[in-house]
Amino acid sequence: MAIKLGDLLVKANIITEGQLKTALAEQQKWGGKLGEILVRMSFCTEDLVVKALSKQLAIPRVDLETVQPPPDSVLRKISAEVSRELDVVPLQLKEDGKTLVVALADPHNIEIFDTLRAKTGCKILTMLAGHTALSKARARFYYGEEEMESGETAGFKLTDAQGRTLVKDIASIKPPSGRGPRPEPPTAAPAPFIPKLPPPTGGPPQSPADVLSAIESVQRKEVSALKAMVELLIEKGVFTREEYLSHVKR
Repeated sequence: MAIKLGDLLVKANIITEGQLKTALAEQQKWGGKLGEILVRMSFCTEDLVVKALSKQLAIPRVDLETVQPPPDSVLRKISAEVSRELDVVPLQLKEDGKTLVVALADPHNIEIFDTLRAKTGCKILTMLAGHTALSKARARFYYGEEEMESGETAGFKLTDAQGRTLVKDIASIKPPSGRGPRPEPPTAAPAPFIPKLPPPTGGPPQSPADVLSAIESVQRKEVSALKAMVELLIEKGVFTREEYLSHVKR
């Protein structure tokens, strides 16, 4: 009998028994995959979850940061839209084009395999990768987006859920200096929502890590507010917890 993911992570000293119980309680209350809950609660990293899943399921994992974009003949097998919808990225063709190797995060989802076989006409071989790694690889493969560069002149890049770049330069999300009127955003493409950060107090400029921390803090508050609202609606009898969970799992 295969060891469960949570037990595997505890056995490897990646998380504690207490953290596992907390995550399982969250899963029972709201649903979702245990690995994603553990990452969201900052109990472990996405990479460690992928490593544990790879060991549990005996499916090889792939480091997408080191993978070069595949040739067009491979990318044409799965469009960017299908890649986003199924959360997979194509890696290579084997056996004279009869087998397509893909990276994905949810090997338990049989519908993904059925859809891929129907759209590509290929046998599907899988490798494991995390959702974040898949999103970044999709941006590089289909849109030519590069990862954040290293060094003092490196830019800060913020991407959306599909891996597309929203902000490339940290300067673009700093508070205005007040020296002139704030330019109007273009009407054709409204600017993405960026959390307001406190103005500098004379100290060193904010680092990309500080900006990202502020963004994550806002996101956590929004999630907490949403959960509180759902709980209130359930208490008021607007809908049941079972109805809510069945809706979000669609």
